[in-house]
Amino acid sequence: MRKYFIFIVSLFCLNEAFAQTNPEAQLQQGTAYVNGGNFQEGIDLLSLYLESDPGNASARYYRALGYYNLKDFDNAMADLTTSLATAPQFTEALDLSGLIHMAQNMLTEATNDFTNAINSNPEFAPAYLNRAMVGKIKKQYSQAVADLDRAITINPALLEAYYQRGVVKLLIGTIEPALIDFNFYIENVTDRPGAYVARGLAFYQDGKYAEAAADLEQALQLNPALENDFKNIIEFSRSNAGGK
Repeated sequence: MRKYFIFIVSLFCLNEAFAQTNPEAQLQQGTAYVNGGNFQEGIDLLSLYLESDPGNASARYYRALGYYNLKDFDNAMADLTTSLATAPQFTEALDLSGLIHMAQNMLTEATNDFTNAINSNPEFAPAYLNRAMVGKIKKQYSQAVADLDRAITINPALLEAYYQRGVVKLLIGTIEPALIDFNFYIENVTDRPGAYVARGLAFYQDGKYAEAAADLEQALQLNPALENDFKNIIEFSRSNAGGK
């Protein structure tokens, strides 16, 4: 058993060393690290790779994605600028540029980026979702719903689009369609406090107080920090539902 353990450790170390010295392995492992959430490790390996191939658009994109997730927006945007100079129609890079601009509250630039991503690939559902998020912030609700409809048509498994469409419909007061979207989302994602809050508020606006109280209480179980925000609504809903 000890020999087997030593063999496994040695093999792991050899693989790590290979990734440190072989450019193709650096690119593959760095990309895998970023996709797996090991952002700094991915950035480090991709930086090594880019020493040998500084114009590689994919490596620049994935390093930018790592920087974005670490909220290092300046370095992320620098990589995206280089990536897009090499590959102007790189859909994912355009979309990520939009996310960075949105995080910086540069909403016009974000919208332009998402639109460019859509123009480069009209079947790229995340760009419609992300452009809808900007529309929601700007209270352009009709455009947001249209983009979310399109995102869901392209990719019916894009659950976030159902949630966001429900939120927008709640904001414009179309309660029943909002509840349909929230129900579908919660059937698939059961641990998001915000989803129960949103559905609870939809029930509350619809006068379904028992359901509202149940959803808001579930949200508090998942995130007790929400209590101060919704305590009064829960108490009112309990009272009007005939129970304490």
